[in-house]
Amino acid sequence: MTEPVSGTVLLPRGGAWGDRAAGAVRARGGTPWVVPLLHTTPVNSPEVEAARSVLAAGEVDWLVVTSAATVDLVRDWRIRAKVAAVGPATASTLREAGIAVDLVPEHTYSATGLLQVWPSGGGRVLLLRSDLARATLADGLAGRGCEVRDVVGYRTTAAPVSAGDAAAVQSGRADAVLVTSGSVARALAALNPPASTVVVSIGPVTTGEAREAGLTVTAEAGERTLAAMLDALAAAQEEKS
Repeated sequence: MTEPVSGTVLLPRGGAWGDRAAGAVRARGGTPWVVPLLHTTPVNSPEVEAARSVLAAGEVDWLVVTSAATVDLVRDWRIRAKVAAVGPATASTLREAGIAVDLVPEHTYSATGLLQVWPSGGGRVLLLRSDLARATLADGLAGRGCEVRDVVGYRTTAAPVSAGDAAAVQSGRADAVLVTSGSVARALAALNPPASTVVVSIGPVTTGEAREAGLTVTAEAGERTLAAMLDALAAAQEEKS
């Protein structure tokens, strides 16, 4: 049985993730507040067009997808390759787009987790990623003998936040906030939320980046999923009460 959460929960991403997260917060008794803090823009480049061509021609063995933003990029592409997703949330978004998923980490939902379950034998891999992504996955795949085509598919920047929403964040309208990445943490820190706002991180790497940005992380998810973040929030609220 899932534990309830209370109060207003700030959700820093919109789109399909924001809708799904809002529904999950409501199901647990909380009030969702969606304020997108990041904006993703597809890259229009020769490298992206070449990636589209090699996928359609079957010239790579694997497409590696690390985020919902990548799904938006490839949903209309012809994909003649196996597809690996970095975690169940990304895998779910792929399937909703009609794209079959062949590989997902079993426990650790991150680049490290995907590398742990990567099949032996190398292969040709297309990795489409954000311009802010770390080199962990590309380097790890190359270290396993893969021929990696590493392509920046989209750029991530801070989204404009209305003056009203910015003021509401600063005044403490949100009882809690889910921080899903280091870039989200930096965008949130720029809004200067009060110390009373419970900050929940999706994992240890994000926790470190959030603290570097000046945030106090109250709770950390046990795995990189929305459900685990809400579990961590529920536990933190229970302890606080």
